[in-house]
Amino acid sequence: MSNKKISIIYLFFFIIPYILCLSIIGVSYNSLVLHALTWRIIVGGIVGAFGMFAVKVIAQRPVLIMYRSSTRKVLKELIHFFVLERSKPVIGANLFFDFGLSMASIYLVAKFMPLSWILGRTMGWLVFLLIISLTLASYLEFESLSIYTEKKK
Repeated sequence: MSNKKISIIYLFFFIIPYILCLSIIGVSYNSLVLHALTWRIIVGGIVGAFGMFAVKVIAQRPVLIMYRSSTRKVLKELIHFFVLERSKPVIGANLFFDFGLSMASIYLVAKFMPLSWILGRTMGWLVFLLIISLTLASYLEFESLSIYTEKKK
């Protein structure tokens, strides 16, 4: 698989969904908790961090395939962010990073989105964009990232 394909798949399969999942965390938490910008934001950050960790666990096989296939150092480092088969301190740092991003997402949504948008259709649009991004990535290179191999006759 070429570095160009890996970059495109990484964008549609990981980067865009990662940002959309953080947005979903922000919108969800702000629609559930009216006073989200108090000490309660820490609870949202913890829940969001573990939610993001669960999303990363699901994607481990394709991430490892792309990590091993890439030859550019910068691309390899970007992909390495999603690799969870490392030491416990690195996984802890990853959780802490997701905690910070989840709190930032909650804060940004509360500050820049009106309550009518948060309680309205925002969640549906975010999920729609997430599905579109994942569908495009799957269409582009499903066979290269699949764990199933076709038996040759």
